[in-house]
Amino acid sequence: MRTLPFLATAVIFWRTRVHFRNWRVHRWMPLLLGFFLVALFIWFAENIATFANAWNYPGQEAGWKPVGPEKLGAWFLLMMISFVLVGLVQKVKEPD
Repeated sequence: MRTLPFLATAVIFWRTRVHFRNWRVHRWMPLLLGFFLVALFIWFAENIATFANAWNYPGQEAGWKPVGPEKLGAWFLLMMISFVLVGLVQKVKEPD
């Protein structure tokens, strides 16, 4: 079931860029790359937290195992939904 949302995301946002400012320099990156990088860092943090026993998933009671890469896809879809929701709520700022 997840394949369809991933394909739809790729088709819809393939050429979309996110513009941002870092230390007074305006930059851009592909939106899909941004989604992936945020999802990747959340996934890393999730692995660190389960290693530190902040929480355990089923199957980790006997000992730590890395969180599966399929969770990376869930975080990717969460980033997409979050980005769209913020875009709907946030007013568009006109360029200077």
